[in-house]
Amino acid sequence: MTTDLRARRRLQRARQRGVTLVELSIVVVIVGILATLAVFGVSRYLRKSKTAEAVQMIGAIKAGQEAFFDETFRYYDVSGGLADSNLYPTAEGGANWTSKIQWGAGEMATRWATLGVAPAAPVQFRYATTAGLPTEMPNDGIFGTGIDYNLAAVASRPSHWYIALAVGDLDGDGVRSVFIGSSFTNEIFSQNAGE
Repeated sequence: MTTDLRARRRLQRARQRGVTLVELSIVVVIVGILATLAVFGVSRYLRKSKTAEAVQMIGAIKAGQEAFFDETFRYYDVSGGLADSNLYPTAEGGANWTSKIQWGAGEMATRWATLGVAPAAPVQFRYATTAGLPTEMPNDGIFGTGIDYNLAAVASRPSHWYIALAVGDLDGDGVRSVFIGSSFTNEIFSQNAGE
């Protein structure tokens, strides 16, 4: 009888220690869901951190343009336009949009330094800023950004103006993130932010 009692206790302990297949499946499903949420959250965080560079740089360009205007009563046309050929910095051997590029030296770097814009670290986005006289009110047909930043609303009160542009292809899929700031508004407009 003692042996029978011991055998029953061993069997009960074995049952208590074991995990059923259903319990194990539930744990695997929960871990899978948590992993999916973590991957999504991290990728979203990475995209936002990359677009933060563009927003910060547009802010620095806007501040530089306003400081230049305070001294000279006009905005500074650094790039001469907003076309791809006017973006800075440029990658050697063509536009490699997925890698960061160091803000270099030369004439364009000097022009950007006039605005006080010279980041110490390499940048993911490429930048341009152009400016004009009150008689040369811009329209998006000229710049072709595809973003409606409501220039018609300010055309009735012409003044000196500037537009700052940041362009980047963060994941190399050909879809570009575009950020635009201007003297017409304090807002920074974006298109495909983070792609």
